[in-house]
Amino acid sequence: MKNLILTILTLVPFIATAQVTLVPDPVFEQLLINMSIDSDGILNGQMLTSDAQNITQLNLYTGAGSFRIQNMTGIEAFTDLESIEGDFHAFNTINLTNLTKLKSIILPSNVINNIDLSTNTDLEYLSIGNGDLEFMQYNYIWYLDLSNNTKLEYLNTINLFGLKKINLKNHNANKLKISLGWSHGPFDNPYHYTVCIEVDDPVAATNKAFPYNNWQIFNDSYVNYYFDDVCTLSVEKFVNDNFKIYPNPATEYVSIEQKETNGVTLQSVQILDSSGKWIKSVKDNFNQIDVSNLSKGMYLFVIQTDKGNKTEKIVIK
Repeated sequence: MKNLILTILTLVPFIATAQVTLVPDPVFEQLLINMSIDSDGILNGQMLTSDAQNITQLNLYTGAGSFRIQNMTGIEAFTDLESIEGDFHAFNTINLTNLTKLKSIILPSNVINNIDLSTNTDLEYLSIGNGDLEFMQYNYIWYLDLSNNTKLEYLNTINLFGLKKINLKNHNANKLKISLGWSHGPFDNPYHYTVCIEVDDPVAATNKAFPYNNWQIFNDSYVNYYFDDVCTLSVEKFVNDNFKIYPNPATEYVSIEQKETNGVTLQSVQILDSSGKWIKSVKDNFNQIDVSNLSKGMYLFVIQTDKGNKTEKIVIK
């Protein structure tokens, strides 16, 4: 009995001080259990913080249409992580700021709309575009600030058709490969878009002169790019201010009103559900878009123009 009491007393400090990390998404936690990372093996919305330590690679691939993570809370505990991969999930943000050892990020075809990479200074490989568009799920990121990621060697933004600006200042001595471009997806007529690449010396970059002579940028006829020292997005503001979508909430029809033309052409409207899954594309009759066959809920209406996009949340009653 005395030995049992001593054993319990020995364990009490450990139990009291053991730190846990919340993992509220059951799909994320189940994947961690399947990989023998979450050591208790129970879906309880948490794991020991120590479970995440010394993990250097995290593979979150499940396949299109399979289990989809909606909340990446808990990833911040993986402070030794050097590589993270995964696609076709439903999370729109991911907090990687604690993961300062990351060298490779491969997260295509999720529904990410913002990502902060300012603390990931060891990053060498970034794939944040959209791969298989046939599955109709996309990242929507309009701005990538990579000015702190001076070790970056490869950047893949293929099919990231909301992209407007990449900040690559401070990348003056790097060999760098950038894949822009478009792979044909669910849209019959892919629209053209332009990316501004912010650098310290836009003249030298345009002329492929030192220190940009080792840069390689791959694009196609659908994606243009140019260099500037300050990328201003005044046209983006015009697109946001110039288009009105109503009513909201809606029941049968949604109308899009363009206040001024000013050289901006409305090309299509993409309708996505609240998880970012593509529902349908509208290419005409923008003043009366039929939504009567949509289930009740919140939808994203992406107004696509030749100068930029505008996204509005619309409730269908």
